[in-house]
Amino acid sequence: MPAEARPLNRPDAASALIGSIYDCALDPSHWDATLVGIQEIMRCENAWLAVIDRVNGSGALIRKTSRIDPYWLERLPLHAAEISSWERLPVVRDLPLDEPQVLSRHLSPEMRQQSRMLKEWAEPQGIVDTMAMVLMNSPTRQAQLGLSRHKDFGLITEREVTLARLLAPHIRRAVTIGDLIDLKTVESESAKQTLDALCIGVVMTDAGGTILHANSAAEAMMRAGGPIQGNGGTLRANRTSATEELHTAIALADREEASLGKARFALRLTDTGEPPVLAHVLSLKHGEARSRLQPKATAVIFVGGGVGGANGAEAMSVAFALTRMETRVLAGLLTGQTLHQTAEELGIARTTARSHLHNLFVKIGVTRQSDLVRVAMQIAAIVR
Repeated sequence: MPAEARPLNRPDAASALIGSIYDCALDPSHWDATLVGIQEIMRCENAWLAVIDRVNGSGALIRKTSRIDPYWLERLPLHAAEISSWERLPVVRDLPLDEPQVLSRHLSPEMRQQSRMLKEWAEPQGIVDTMAMVLMNSPTRQAQLGLSRHKDFGLITEREVTLARLLAPHIRRAVTIGDLIDLKTVESESAKQTLDALCIGVVMTDAGGTILHANSAAEAMMRAGGPIQGNGGTLRANRTSATEELHTAIALADREEASLGKARFALRLTDTGEPPVLAHVLSLKHGEARSRLQPKATAVIFVGGGVGGANGAEAMSVAFALTRMETRVLAGLLTGQTLHQTAEELGIARTTARSHLHNLFVKIGVTRQSDLVRVAMQIAAIVR
């Protein structure tokens, strides 16, 4: 039976849950308790989180579940092909990034009636609906958080969809940063050693951007004159507007996290025409694990990584403000597909694909597909 729901309309409840989500960025073991919190607030029977490595064949980098019986968990892969076919449906595939996929809303009654997965897996457990949040979907990473609804609570309602829209950007940010630091656990007593071992730049600052700690990679960047600088002890970017954006993000990190929503915490530090370098900002003011990491620190800034590991398409999506479909077209091209093949895989017309390609050229400032690949390779070299 599903647990009674906890209200999320109280500011303290929202802050506590979102704070625990961000704690997971620096300690993946927090996902166990956090999933339970998300499940209860959503009035769901169970929950799961998976981050899959699509490059090295190592399977799940993270696989966390809450209240899924091992018997049913073992049988879920038997229905993987059917579940994947749902994700390719245009009504699901073209959803905005933070719009959850809801089975009762996005699968036709005919498909639900004919579904073996629902008959053989969901119905015996009393599950009548599911909701999934896509966190990463690229050639290198796939990440998703899912929830199942028990018949005692009925179908997923607008309440749960609204909550999912609220939580999705926070969950995605936590998963992205966790992936960026290779899912290492950063504890207060060993923080310096852990951060110094990372190949990306890591800087901790107060609310005004004063540097309180920088790891070896960040210090090397500052000695080399970019993409970050520490003149006068204050963190800056080579690009003036990037410095302003960075300090705005750091100041926002001092606020209650529930109010941040879709505020930008992945920022491009370099100018157009230069290899894109990104900074990801995580608040250290809130959350049990993060607030103990560095006394007086407001934020930790990770420099040099893109979204979803070494995936150029996802990184350029942030750096050049690409739309979801532009990012998908770019990802197809980066895997070696022709524009025609990419259009077929995405289920769009060739003319539509050409229109997206033109937009990519304009936004990224190139004129040939080979230049798109070159920029993506530059990003990958920076990330790893």
